[in-house]
Amino acid sequence: MVAGYIPDEAVPGNQLVKRRECVQTALTLWPRAREDDDLIFGHTSGLKPSQLHLLESLPRRRNPPEQLFGATLAALLVEIARDTGREIGILVDRKGAIRQVIVGTSENLPLPTPDLPEGGLRPGLRLLHAHPTHRPLSPEDSTCLYSHRLDAVAACIRLHPEAPVQITWAFLSDDPTPIPRVIPYAPLGRLELDFQTWIADREQTAARPRGREVRHGERGILVIVAPDRARLERRTAELEELARTAGVEVVEVHTQLRPKYDPRTMIGRGKLDDILLTLGRHELDLLILDPSLSPAQARVLSELTPVRIVDRTMLILDIFAQRAQTREGKLQVELAQLKYTLPRLVGKNSFMSRLMGGGTGGRGPGETKLETDRRRVRERIDRLEKQIDQIASQRAIQRQKRKDRRIPVVSIVGYTNAGKSTLLHALTGADVLMEDKLFATLDPRTRRVRYPDEEEIIFTDTVGFIEDLPPDLVRAFRATLEELEQADLLLHLVDAADPGSDFKRQQVEAILDEMHLAHIPRFTVYNKSDRMPVLPASETRDLYVSAVSPPTLVPLVDRILTFFKKKRPRGASKRTRVETKRPRRRSAEAATDGTVLE
Repeated sequence: MVAGYIPDEAVPGNQLVKRRECVQTALTLWPRAREDDDLIFGHTSGLKPSQLHLLESLPRRRNPPEQLFGATLAALLVEIARDTGREIGILVDRKGAIRQVIVGTSENLPLPTPDLPEGGLRPGLRLLHAHPTHRPLSPEDSTCLYSHRLDAVAACIRLHPEAPVQITWAFLSDDPTPIPRVIPYAPLGRLELDFQTWIADREQTAARPRGREVRHGERGILVIVAPDRARLERRTAELEELARTAGVEVVEVHTQLRPKYDPRTMIGRGKLDDILLTLGRHELDLLILDPSLSPAQARVLSELTPVRIVDRTMLILDIFAQRAQTREGKLQVELAQLKYTLPRLVGKNSFMSRLMGGGTGGRGPGETKLETDRRRVRERIDRLEKQIDQIASQRAIQRQKRKDRRIPVVSIVGYTNAGKSTLLHALTGADVLMEDKLFATLDPRTRRVRYPDEEEIIFTDTVGFIEDLPPDLVRAFRATLEELEQADLLLHLVDAADPGSDFKRQQVEAILDEMHLAHIPRFTVYNKSDRMPVLPASETRDLYVSAVSPPTLVPLVDRILTFFKKKRPRGASKRTRVETKRPRRRSAEAATDGTVLE
C-alpha cells in the first residue's frame, strides 16, 4: 500500500508521458543517492544494524533497464521485507539506477515528495516494492501512479521460501481520462515485457494529437472542513451554490469534521489521500476549499495537487470579477484580489501561477499583473486606491446634492440572494439583473420614486452580504458601502423560505454593526413569502412580502411612507422640487402608487 502526494505542477491527466529530453531534465531534480547522503526514507526505527546495512547497499545495485523488475533484485527485496516485517520499496529510473530506498510499515509505504520543476515534467521513475505478506495492490498504489506520475508500480511476494517470486503491477491507461490498469499476480519469470520498448510506445501514443471533450465550464471538487455538524452542512450548501454561480461543474463533495484545522494542509492526511484518488479518477480543473486558506496552506496544497487551488475567498472574488460591469466595480474587484494575493507572492511558487492563470479564481487583473514582484503589486494597489478615492469623492458630492434636496434615501440590504434586486425592480421598475444566484448584483443601482402627496424617496440596491465576508472585499468596496452610511432607512431583506434564515439574518445584523450602522433605523422584511407553506399570524409586526407579487408590497410602502411622515418636523417643507428628468411611465409590476422619476 502506497501513501503518496502529488508533486508540484504535475501534468494533466491526459499527458501521460513527456518527451525523453524532458524526462532527462526531470531526473536531475531527483538526484541519485550517494553513499554520503541520507540513503533511506521512511520508518527505519527499530531496524537491526544488519538490516540497515543491507538497505544502505541497495543504491549500489542496478535494475536491468529493459526489465520491469529484475529477478535478483526482486528476490532480495522480498527477503528484506519478510525479515523486517515491513514494506520495502525502491524508486528506479529508466536507466535502471536506484534513486531512493523506502521503508514502510507492515501496511503502507510513504513516498517522498520530489522537487519537480514548474511545468510538471515527469521524473521517469517506477516504484518497485515487496510486501511482507500476500496482498494485492491497493487503491493507495493507484494514488501513487497519479500523484507521482510514475511509469509503473510493481509489488512482489514469495508465498514460501521455495516458491518462485510473483509480481503484480499497474500503470495508467492511455485513455483521455486515464485509469489504473492492474496486472494480477503471476510468476516473475513469465513476465515477457521489454520495459524500454513499452515506455517508448507510450511516449509516441501520448504525443499524438487527440480530441478533447468540449466543456462549457470548469470541473472541480469541493472540500469543506468545519468544527461542528451544523456549520458543516451550512457551509457545504453555500459552497455548492457559490460554485454553481461561478460556473463550476461540481464532480464530488468531500466533507470533514475537525475540531482544529491542520496547520499545514487544513485537512487530515486520510482525507487528502481520498482527494488525490478523486483527482486521479477524474480530469478536473479545480480544488475548491472552505474555509479560506492561509498563504502557507495554499502553497503546500498547490505543491501536492495537479490542479488549481481555489479557496472560499478566491471563489467569491471570482464571482465579483464576473459580475463587475462598471469601471468602479472592476477597480474595486481588482483591488480586493491584489490585496488578497499579495501575501501569497513568495517567489515563483506554483500557487500564484495557478491562481491567476485564468478561469475560476483567476479572473480580474490577469496573469501578468499578479505574477510581478511585491513592489509592482503594491504600486498597483496604491494607484487603485487613489482612483477609488476619487470615486468616493464623486459619490460624496452626489449624496450631498440629495441631502440638500431633502429627499430621503432607503437602502436595501441583506444576505446574498435574498431578492434585493427583485424588490428594487418591484418598487421602482428599475432595469436590474435578477437571477437566482449569489451576488447577482455587484454595482449598486439607485432609483427615485414619487408617491402621492408629493412624497419622493430614493431607493438603492447594495451588494449582498455573506458569512465571513472577506475583509479585503469590504475595504475595497468602501466607496460603494459608504452609500449605506447616508441612508435614512435600511430595509433588511430576509429570505423567509430559507431554512437558515435566522442565522443569515443574524450575520447581516452583525456585519451592519461592524460597519457602525446600528444607529440607522431598520425595517426587517421577510421576502419570498410565496414559497412559505404557512404565513405567520397576522398580528405580528414583521412584514412578509413577495417581490414577485406587487400587491404584497403595499403594506411595506405604506410603512415606509408613514415612517418618513412621522420623521419630518411639523411645518417643514417636504422637499425642494427639482425635476431633472421627465417622469417615467409607472411600472406595471410596481403597483405601489408610485411614479418612477429616474
